[in-house]
Amino acid sequence: MGDVAGAQFLCEQVLQRAPRNPEALCLLGVSHLMSGRPAEAVPLLEQTIATEPRHGIALEHLGLASLLLGQFAEAEGALRKAAALPGAPPSVFMRLGAAILHLGKPAEAAQVLQRALALDPQSTDCHLNLGRALAQMGDTAAAQKHFETVLQLDPGHVDAAFNLGVMSLNRDDLDGARRWFERALAQSPRYPDALVNLGIVFQKQQRFEDAAASFRRALELDPHLALAGSNLARTLALQGRFEEARDQYLATLQLAPDLLEAHEGCASVCLALGRFKEGIAQLREVLRVDPENRWAWSALADALFQYGQLDEAERAARHAGAIDPDATGPYSVLALVHVVRGTLDQAINVLETGFQHTGASDLLGMLAHHLRRVCDWVKWREAWREISRRLDNSSELGSPFWLLCEATTAEQQLAYTRRWAEAHFTTAASRRDARRGAAQGVNRRLRIGYLSSDFQQHAAAYLLAGVFERHDRERFEIFAYSHGPDDESPVRARIREACEHFIDVAWDPDDMVVRRIQDDALDILVDLKGYTLGSRTSILARRPCPIQVNWMGYPGTMGGGFIDYLIADGFIIPPGKESAYSERVVRLNHCWQSNDRQRPCIEPLTREEYGLPEHGFVFCCFTQAVKITPEVFARWISLLKRVPGSVLWLAEDNRWATGNLKNAAQAHGIAPERLVFARRAPFAQYLARYRAADLALDTFPYTSHSTASDALWSGCPLVALCGDTFAARVSGSILTHCGLPELITYSLEDYERLAYRLATDPALLESMRSRVVAARSSPLFDAESFARYLERVYMELVAGNGK
Repeated sequence: MGDVAGAQFLCEQVLQRAPRNPEALCLLGVSHLMSGRPAEAVPLLEQTIATEPRHGIALEHLGLASLLLGQFAEAEGALRKAAALPGAPPSVFMRLGAAILHLGKPAEAAQVLQRALALDPQSTDCHLNLGRALAQMGDTAAAQKHFETVLQLDPGHVDAAFNLGVMSLNRDDLDGARRWFERALAQSPRYPDALVNLGIVFQKQQRFEDAAASFRRALELDPHLALAGSNLARTLALQGRFEEARDQYLATLQLAPDLLEAHEGCASVCLALGRFKEGIAQLREVLRVDPENRWAWSALADALFQYGQLDEAERAARHAGAIDPDATGPYSVLALVHVVRGTLDQAINVLETGFQHTGASDLLGMLAHHLRRVCDWVKWREAWREISRRLDNSSELGSPFWLLCEATTAEQQLAYTRRWAEAHFTTAASRRDARRGAAQGVNRRLRIGYLSSDFQQHAAAYLLAGVFERHDRERFEIFAYSHGPDDESPVRARIREACEHFIDVAWDPDDMVVRRIQDDALDILVDLKGYTLGSRTSILARRPCPIQVNWMGYPGTMGGGFIDYLIADGFIIPPGKESAYSERVVRLNHCWQSNDRQRPCIEPLTREEYGLPEHGFVFCCFTQAVKITPEVFARWISLLKRVPGSVLWLAEDNRWATGNLKNAAQAHGIAPERLVFARRAPFAQYLARYRAADLALDTFPYTSHSTASDALWSGCPLVALCGDTFAARVSGSILTHCGLPELITYSLEDYERLAYRLATDPALLESMRSRVVAARSSPLFDAESFARYLERVYMELVAGNGK
């Protein structure tokens, strides 16, 4: 450095006497460059060239200074002039090749670098840059040879080891990549890029703590290294530490506002946290940086749908589909938009088109379910045949809830649900967010939380209200977390009044709900939704409570390790059948379904006002159309044929189902007029309809749940068909616990036979009706005793018995 300083002093002395002396200008510029001041070197070297345009040393060093400043086009221009001079040294061609490589022209760079190598075969810099150029061209074998040559010439060469690590990483040779990056770091411990890539290796090997440590060390060395920050955030996200990941992504974006992967990652974790507004904003940032980003358009469509912005979701989905016709997400979102709008025919058209184009299992599952909803059994059979072929291996056939409506075994439901839950909730479930319940004490009340979107005008709310009202306030502190709409209905008011703490979390993101539940220090959190529409299973997957229970809202297994117990009864899950459920089964000494005697009671309309025959026999089934199967419907048609003048009274679920059911009846030789459809009505009017009917008919394999107890409470006998799955045994449990087991059948033949007997034997029907009316005083409708049984289960769970 002393020689450089002396040279600078001499040059300055010369330039005071001869300001345009090219040799002094050049030497002073080179000395600044050697002192690490390329910006000061540039004007001196430019002055040299202005005086002597063919000054080779000045041209080469101007090119080098421009390279160091990242001015690659300027570097290329100067170095090309230097290379054109006779006798240009190998270093000129090496640096020219490097400049061209930085400008994204690897093939041209390789030609220049090969010329440099011909002049100096031992140049490590030349071999290194040629290796980089060949790697960018895809000639990895040749690139590797050049990097290895560098190490043969200089075994401690850090950049060669680093580049060999990059090549190993690109071909997923993770152990090889790790060894190369560790070798580079052994030579140069303060090498941030090597630390970042080593962290990526650890990340891919799922060594997340090692990965995070590597990224943090890189940030210590270079706090502005955005790739280190972005990868640290991704590592946190892969660990399920979404809030920390979000904070790290935001910090990274402060440094690099246009870093695409950071915007993408931040959007993903915000959506995983249920922060849809923030996630949508991040997705729009992705599209600002990369306007045709396929993933972002598809994710934006889904997020807008989840946020309730249907029109914007539709526009985003259509654009996503236009730029990526093979993506399944846009078809799903478009179909869901139509479902919410009630245009099921258009939803089905979208799903059919999507499945024909992509063959995607998730679209197939959605298609089959919605074909069931409209009772298009011809197309449904075709879809179900394909599902049956995929069922044993796929995890993407749609919500496990849809399988409950199909002819599947409990074991099939468990196997699929486990795969589906693992695919959708494993990352979140890996977290350990659960805090202990409140400190144990002799006089401490147990804290029980209920999570649902159905604390509104919904069948579940009517079933649950009485139990909430009868919880023992001296022993239990009740929390209700409502993530559904506030419809200001009387039943919502009842539940709000009955629960000591009623918390509306409908618009709160998941992380806020999780923190609230944690802060409330519950002993037990009861999920009342499962995988039904409107569920927020992602909250449960974060494990906010030490004991989490599935009850009432979902007649099946959740398949995930985040639910500890499934509450059932001895009829629904008989002893010996526990292996078909991922949860530990606990049984009530009561019916699984809670009920309430405070049901509204009004006089029914006349049969004529309902559109029913005054004297004909009225079979009824007021359940959703999706539960109606062609096999059960065929039995209903048979009954209509065998019972003259009879009609079948059904709920009008949607106009397509109504039309298809009428067409199916006509195809079986039954006049469509013998199917009477009742429109949706307030709860009291709905209950009154049962008093105008003669006999309720069950569905199968998804049997009647609330409609079963509604029929019985209203005095209408129900003929049930019982199977082996949870959903196929609920109506049987209800009948058993109100003392009417003889109304349970176990085959389609017996089902039709019993219904026919009741329809054609007035005395038998009247006797059964009397017993049904008397069953109002049975334990089934005793919310007080039910609450005690349920509380006993809760106490056993907290005590660790779970029996």
